[in-house]
Amino acid sequence: MTHAWKLAAVVALALGAAGCNDFLSGNGVSTDPNNIDRLTRPGPLYIGIQAAQGVQFQGQLARNAAMYVQQIAGNSRQQIGFDRYAIDPVTIDPNWTSVYGSNRTLNGGGGLLDIRKMEQLARGLGDSLYIGIGKVYEALVMGMAADVWGDIPYREAADSTNPTPAFDPQLQVYADLQAQLDSAITIYLPAAGPSNLGPPQDNAELIYAGRDAAGLREVYTQVAHSLKARLYLHTAEVDPASYALALAEVPLGINTPDNDFNWFADATPNGNNIWWQFQTQRGDIGPGAAIIDVMKRRIDGGLADSARLEFYFAPAADADGTPLGFFGYRPAGTTNMQTAPGIDPGNGITPPGGTPQYAGFNFIDPNVDPGDFRQPELTYVETQLIGAEAAFQGGGQGAAQPFLDAARANRGYGARGATENVFPAIGSAPATLQNIMEEKYVGEFLNIEAWNDWKRTCLPSLAPAPPVGSTAPGTTPIAGRMPYGITEINANPNTPNAPPAGRNANDPNPCPVLDYTSSTPLAN
Repeated sequence: MTHAWKLAAVVALALGAAGCNDFLSGNGVSTDPNNIDRLTRPGPLYIGIQAAQGVQFQGQLARNAAMYVQQIAGNSRQQIGFDRYAIDPVTIDPNWTSVYGSNRTLNGGGGLLDIRKMEQLARGLGDSLYIGIGKVYEALVMGMAADVWGDIPYREAADSTNPTPAFDPQLQVYADLQAQLDSAITIYLPAAGPSNLGPPQDNAELIYAGRDAAGLREVYTQVAHSLKARLYLHTAEVDPASYALALAEVPLGINTPDNDFNWFADATPNGNNIWWQFQTQRGDIGPGAAIIDVMKRRIDGGLADSARLEFYFAPAADADGTPLGFFGYRPAGTTNMQTAPGIDPGNGITPPGGTPQYAGFNFIDPNVDPGDFRQPELTYVETQLIGAEAAFQGGGQGAAQPFLDAARANRGYGARGATENVFPAIGSAPATLQNIMEEKYVGEFLNIEAWNDWKRTCLPSLAPAPPVGSTAPGTTPIAGRMPYGITEINANPNTPNAPPAGRNANDPNPCPVLDYTSSTPLAN
């Protein structure tokens, strides 16, 4: 597996050196250093897929999503503009092209084309386990693309000779991905036999390293069911029947935090956590005031303990290092934001004779963390809270209560190596929709999925970013999508004209444009 690990190192190094672009490029990457056209086994491609998509799901897309839901704030350089929903086709292009991969876009790898190539090589070997895992990754990657951009090329996009694939309707893409996951679950993942070996447990498998073929069949089947539940929720705003479909997947999904899908990271320069790398190289973001206020309000109301707050963030401190409490930034680092009494205006806290101080990040801070934290992508907690929301919509608080209680009793968040980070269990809380969605919002810290949840439920209550140079409430709605990349716009006349201010087909109902000048129980 020498070439496989070489590919992993090249991918990780390229991504780690990409700075604010988080992008696969550079000599020896775009030129396919391992001659993937000559590969006979899927392992090298699979390693590259895991590494590249780990960056995709933790890079600028995730930063924008976390800013839009005010888990973080852009407080320096270009991130300030992103925090005001200003992102253009050139800036987003690396993330768009990374959905598909090098053969089609000549930029980046580890996207749809590499996933399909991996599946093709696995078919040649008769390895159904590799094919099933490939289908799970395909649904994860393309589902995220449909979430972020809406209509996307999919049915024709795996043809690297076609520079102008049709854009498929977003809801059709979701349906196609459900079919892919069904085939993974019913045909490919269950297949046993001498050729169905899947990734070598100590070489090619990064997410669930150390598990044998039987263990990988089991865990990826659970991941596939949790992913089906997630994608069904994404259509529930236009088709309420999707709630029942999502609920049916929950008992079959990830059944313990030990099986959470966490992106690979380690403490080596080639393997550091992507958020940690960004903080090391740029550091242009800070903790969001909204999520800190949600967490403090829930603690004060007896709905939560301080374990997550203290894990995610470091308190503001005076010159002597004395903790002063947790205070975050408003969007774009705005200070003196117009708010009602008791709602944080974004000014931090000023010790006597000092300057304003804010909370910092904890586990992604390069000064206090070795960079080996494995960021959660799809988890037991999310699965149970999908069940809680879906059950609430179908049967009210009583039906939702067992799912919310289960999520609160097994609160995993990421891992270091194979050791899952699990917070102490906490008691029951009433399974109202607000409590369910705030539990999920806090549990999905830095995950793109928190943006999808907010677009569907408008919870937690958030106000838009203020305009440049203003402290007045913003009137531009929180962004609902991303622009298409400039590569696609220039090369493909089928590219729709869909600005970020618009909404995707699965999100026809806009969230109200709120402000922070009216104090309500939901104001954050």
